[in-house]
This record gives sequence, structure tokens and C-alpha cells, in this order.
Amino acid sequence: MENLRGYARVLGQMRIAQQLNKSLFRKPYLKYGQCCYLWSYFLQLGGILGAKHAANLDAFGDAFLGMTGPPAAMKKWFADTAKPIAENLSEDSMKFWEFVGRKYTERIGYAGDAQSYLLKHGTTKVPASTAAVEAWGYSVQGAALGVLYPHVIRRMFEQTHRPISKASWNRAVAAGLAVPAEQNVMSYEEAEEAENKAFIHYCRECRQDLYPVLSGTQDKVATLVSGSSRA
Repeated sequence: MENLRGYARVLGQMRIAQQLNKSLFRKPYLKYGQCCYLWSYFLQLGGILGAKHAANLDAFGDAFLGMTGPPAAMKKWFADTAKPIAENLSEDSMKFWEFVGRKYTERIGYAGDAQSYLLKHGTTKVPASTAAVEAWGYSVQGAALGVLYPHVIRRMFEQTHRPISKASWNRAVAAGLAVPAEQNVMSYEEAEEAENKAFIHYCRECRQDLYPVLSGTQDKVATLVSGSSRA
């Protein structure tokens, strides 16, 4: 992983390694069902972090995706990526995994819907290399949406993590299912804090050149220096 550039790629390889199915005579693989939720996570991750760091796109694009370019190139690339996606997101109830499933089935030319494909092909083997490429691709799409349309990412997050009705949850508890007495639903703000903390830790350890900008410590140092000079 030392040669991988960008938090999304590094984390993608780590998550894939944790979930690999190993066969005696074949290369390790993931099942499509695993991939669908893995890719959904990276779509969500990109969206949350893109919205969080929209003010520092050049540094964010480099640290998160491993992409660099001249000033303003990252902003244009995100805009060109996000616009066609947002124009086709007319369903208020779309969850991250529904978005991933729809995009994947459209690309492979499947005639049915994403849910039916998942039911029929959930155990289909996906090479680890393909899973990694797709995870990065959904990180890009999520980041672009987060930068340009943060309200869309928040809406998708809320739909994805909407709590089950209290009555349904109580029935599951009463039936003796292995669920806690109360639902533990993470808010968008809690998810943002957790994901950004991990991202900034990566920047501090692996991208010390970008860490001051993305962590906000550069602004704090500048403020202290400015205050000291006035004194």
C-alpha cells in the first residue's frame, strides 16, 4: 500500500483485504453483495468529506483521491462530475446503496432494477482489483456531490440511516432477536466527526504537506503569528 496515493485508495485496499473470500485454486474475491455495501460506504465517505473540505479543494483532492492539477482544475473536475449525477437524482428516498446499485446495473446493461440484481447475483464473484477501482470511483462521485451539492449527500445519508419505527423495533426485541433494547442511530454530524477524524489522522501521518490546510492548524498558526506581530 506504500505506493497508493490518496486516502480513498488506501482505505479501500484495507477494507477489501478485511473482506476477501479466499479460494484454494482461485484468486481472492468479493461477492457482489459485499461490494454493493462497500461501494456505498465510499460514496457516503466521499460525500461527507467533500462537503467538509469544500473550501480547500486542491488539498482535499490530493489527500483524499490522490489527484493534482493546476489551480481551480479540481473545482472544475468536481463540478463536471457532480452536475450530471445531481440532475438524475430525482428520487427523494434514494439511499447510498440504491444509488450504487442503479449505477452498476445501468453500466452493465441489466434490464431489471438494482434490488432484483442484488437478489439474483449477490454471490457473484468480483475480483479484488475491480472492487478497488469501483470503490475509488464512488469516492470520486460522492466527493463531487458533497462539494457541489452537500444537501443531496445529507438527504441520502438521512434516508440510508433512517431509524426503524419504534413499533417494529420493539417487536424485534420482543421476538428475542439479537438487537439492543434501543436503536443506536448515528447522526450526520457524528458520522462527519468520526470520518473526518480518521481522514485528518491519515493526513498527519502520510501527507504532512497538506495536513496544516486540511486540519485548520495553518489558520491557527497564522492567527497567532499575526497577533504576536501586532503586539
